[in-house]
Amino acid sequence: MMFKKKFIIEITIIISIILASSSGIYSENNSNKKSLIVYETKTKFKSNVNTVNHLNELLYVFNNKVDNININDYKKGCLNNYDYVFVININNNIENKIFLEDINNYNKRIYWIGDKIANLLEYNNKYSIKYIYKNNNITRLNYKGDDIVLENESDYNIIQPSSKSNIIATMSDGYNTYPYILQDKNLYYISDWNMYESYIFEDTLNDFFERTSFEESKIFVKIEDVNPLSDTKKLEDLANYLYEENIPFIISLTPTYRDKSIKELITLDENFINTIKYMQDKGGSVILNGYYHNRKEKSDEDEYEFFNKEILNSKSEDINIYIKNRLLSGLRLCIENDIYPLGFEAQKYAMIQDGYKEIKKYISTYMGRYQNNSEIFNMSTFPYIIKDSKNFNTLIPENLGYIAKDDKLAVDKIKYNYYKLSMVRGHTGGFFFHTDVDTNYLKECIEYLKSKNVSFLDLKKENNYINIDDIKIESNNKNIITSYDKYKSIRKHNDLVFNKSINKLNDIVVKFVVVVLLIFILIFIVFKIINRRKFTRR
Repeated sequence: MMFKKKFIIEITIIISIILASSSGIYSENNSNKKSLIVYETKTKFKSNVNTVNHLNELLYVFNNKVDNININDYKKGCLNNYDYVFVININNNIENKIFLEDINNYNKRIYWIGDKIANLLEYNNKYSIKYIYKNNNITRLNYKGDDIVLENESDYNIIQPSSKSNIIATMSDGYNTYPYILQDKNLYYISDWNMYESYIFEDTLNDFFERTSFEESKIFVKIEDVNPLSDTKKLEDLANYLYEENIPFIISLTPTYRDKSIKELITLDENFINTIKYMQDKGGSVILNGYYHNRKEKSDEDEYEFFNKEILNSKSEDINIYIKNRLLSGLRLCIENDIYPLGFEAQKYAMIQDGYKEIKKYISTYMGRYQNNSEIFNMSTFPYIIKDSKNFNTLIPENLGYIAKDDKLAVDKIKYNYYKLSMVRGHTGGFFFHTDVDTNYLKECIEYLKSKNVSFLDLKKENNYINIDDIKIESNNKNIITSYDKYKSIRKHNDLVFNKSINKLNDIVVKFVVVVLLIFILIFIVFKIINRRKFTRR
């Protein structure tokens, strides 16, 4: 009996080791994979969305390295350096025959996105599918039994599958159903990719890259635009409600507010500082939402802190200095008042591409949406946490929308966005609201997510770091470690300035008193002399 028990234990240990090893091998192999994006233009026809930049970031979920190349610059043999190939934004017939020959001979996986698939199919008989025509009346997508109603009109390519094709997702114009995504041998094909309509393409990447294990899905809750003008009573009420519901939350904090009308920079006061510290104790995690916001109802697209005319017309080294100084100013204000940011978010998500790279030097965690180009203010988002990409150490995407104060459909929109997001295996996302939120809407939203057994993201439990000059903040499993040079403290600097002012004032007062005394003595002497002369005359 003892021998049997010992034998079972030994077998269990061996199986565990094998499983752990295979998991490690999968992870290691996945991390060493390289993808190439081949494109003609970085944006789609009649669109400002830089889909190449967006796809480049997205693929780091599955790859260690991602490169892109214009199809007209493609040289023979280039594909052989990569494990996967993506073809996107091909607007004109392909004239580079070297590329067509190489991709025809390529035996690894290909994902062709959108137009000009006919060029590949006509070049050879390798694939059994056929291009038919375009259809701009598509109204609905279906993926694994779940429907998505399309909001925007677009041209979708109609492909005739073969009996050997694997139809992954379908689309419908109300009369007929067509393949939306299909697989034929080593070729994956999607008729059209609109990242704002669904995350179907993003989930199929799990199968394309043969991913078999997934991160736990999580949703974050964020209080947006918290600043020195925020109502501290409402902030405390929101923190209390979320704490009672056992929901960790994000505080998107801007430590100063700039009022252009009176040219004044409004900063932290004692009451506001105590409120933020109270919110931290109630489960809130602070992220730095820039250094200042403009005090106006609506900022122009070229007036944001990290996306404005001055930045767009500056040299990269000047931009880097500007961004670093803004980070230092905001972080120093926070840390010396026992407020500990664990990540960063740009004002209204507006950020030039070089700005992301500068922030990446100092801050581990970026939260929000992604501005996919430096030329035009255009946002996009993802269904996954992205790590070690071109622009981010860690990007936690915001993708569920927000609870607008006067929008009665706001919660329904968040529910529908969550429905679309939940189609993605291993998804992460979040939504936000302002301090003036209708708490009934917030409660409805929280109750809905709880009914879906959502796990809420607690940023303090994650590995985060900020390391910039003397300022260091680290968090892991709710433990936060901080350090900074107190001699560089803004408060200390202000005290020194105040003391210098007092000393100067003291000097002035002393000098004034001395002068008055001298004048008084002089007058006394003069009158003494006059009185003596009067006495002498008598």
